[in-house]
Amino acid sequence: MKAILSILIVMSSVFAFAQKMPSDYFDEACNYFDNNQYDEALKGFQYIVDNHPKNKLYPRSFFNIGFIYFSQKDYDKAIPVFKNILNSDFNEKENSGGGIMDDPYANYRHRASIILSDIYFERQMFDTSLYYFIKGDIDYPYLHFCGNELDYNEVYKALRYSEIYQKLNLPDKAVEKLLAAVFIELADNSEVIEELRILLTGKTGLKAELDNALNKMYLRTTRFGKDKYKQYFIRFLNVEMVVSNNVSHSYEKFDKNKCIEEIKQSEFYKMIEAL
Repeated sequence: MKAILSILIVMSSVFAFAQKMPSDYFDEACNYFDNNQYDEALKGFQYIVDNHPKNKLYPRSFFNIGFIYFSQKDYDKAIPVFKNILNSDFNEKENSGGGIMDDPYANYRHRASIILSDIYFERQMFDTSLYYFIKGDIDYPYLHFCGNELDYNEVYKALRYSEIYQKLNLPDKAVEKLLAAVFIELADNSEVIEELRILLTGKTGLKAELDNALNKMYLRTTRFGKDKYKQYFIRFLNVEMVVSNNVSHSYEKFDKNKCIEEIKQSEFYKMIEAL
């Protein structure tokens, strides 16, 4: 599952000034955080927020204050920080400042939404948790340029939606969200399949319904930003599921029967067959 692992850092330059700069306070605060000296880290980030509101380090310092409170489970202080971020004009596509394997973008409002969802989940306020998770999915979607990471995020979302909906006693909504991640190509979705197996156990006629859905596979034009794509879909348990691009576009001319046979070799189909 995708996880928010730490504060936002910055790749700062070396300044040849005798005067202590905001970047010096920021670097010191990051070092304090890495050494679990959270009170000292807070002082450094708070200094930038209080004294340098126009500095480029202001947004990530503001975020990091909230993240430290969140890490310490001081939710009463963390909540207003992240709610303020949702109302801010912070640049979601700002360089995150991390290494090559880190997220390229700061994703301020997306991260704030997901953390707020986590906080309210911990407080067993599941309706509110769902509200903020939807904001982090729809209003402030996760930005990344790598297909692998986007697929990992789709798996994470499916599992998290399922968890929240089950707490709300809405298992059909949990199944709906999990089905959306069945044909993910670039990330391990074995947990998705297992969750579906648990939720669908005891239901009858599933294989016949899936076979019927496969036979009625259809083509539809979809949009991603300004681009249009033709994709093949099935409708199973009243949920529209896109057939993976690898399956639907790997043949020079689409072969429905070949596509069905490939799907029948998938772990999803085998799981439904075994129920």
